[in-house]
Amino acid sequence: MRSILLFVIVTLLMISCRNKKIASLPSAPANTDTVIKTIKGKKYKATQLALISNLNSDKNNPYKWFDEIKDTTPYFRNYEKQKMKLEINFINDISAEIKDEAGINSATWKIDSQPKSEETVGIFLRLSMEKQETLIPGQISSSTITFSYNVLGIDDKQLFLQTPNMFNSKKIAVLMKTE
Repeated sequence: MRSILLFVIVTLLMISCRNKKIASLPSAPANTDTVIKTIKGKKYKATQLALISNLNSDKNNPYKWFDEIKDTTPYFRNYEKQKMKLEINFINDISAEIKDEAGINSATWKIDSQPKSEETVGIFLRLSMEKQETLIPGQISSSTITFSYNVLGIDDKQLFLQTPNMFNSKKIAVLMKTE
């Protein structure tokens, strides 16, 4: 009788602790061509955010979703609200329109599998845009800024990206869905 009760308790505990979002995440892309063909001409909107754990013990489930985090501070909730404004419209095979907390920007996009200095191996979405911001004292012209996103997963309806943003020294992932 004790063993049956113990089995039921352990089973219920395991079911309740299991991350429900894992089943709904798209699988990792096979190659750059797959990503290009899938995203071209589509518009994606952020639906969920997650912190990515860098601990080895979390390698099977590295995502802690913002809606499951108990932090109710105005700073955290405002940060979440700002990052949820991300929308990417892949107009054609090079042009994109990015909408975020800063506004709407035109950009060019490309997909590659060549990691830069501190990036890990993967497939990357590079979004480049012209900004009228002075990055260097005395600069007169506009600046080209490139944001790199690691493509963690993709399917016909979802895009899962590791963003260049961080919160509390942890990278942020965004799950986006087509509109």
